[in-house]
Amino acid sequence: MTLRRWAIAFGQLGLLLAVIGAGPALVMMVVAPSSNALLPVLLSLTVAPLGALCLLTAAIMWLVGRIRN
Repeated sequence: MTLRRWAIAFGQLGLLLAVIGAGPALVMMVVAPSSNALLPVLLSLTVAPLGALCLLTAAIMWLVGRIRN
């Protein structure tokens, strides 16, 4: 696989992780703001930063692949 294809794959993974990490927290804020939301908070603190790191890595890999071609 080329570097740009790896960048697209990392971008998709990062987007998925960001949605999995931030989605439940946002839903719990809207649906039940007064309930105990331990699991959504833990997801937003652990999975969402990993998704952001994957998106950053994907952007760097895409730029390097773009420059090399």
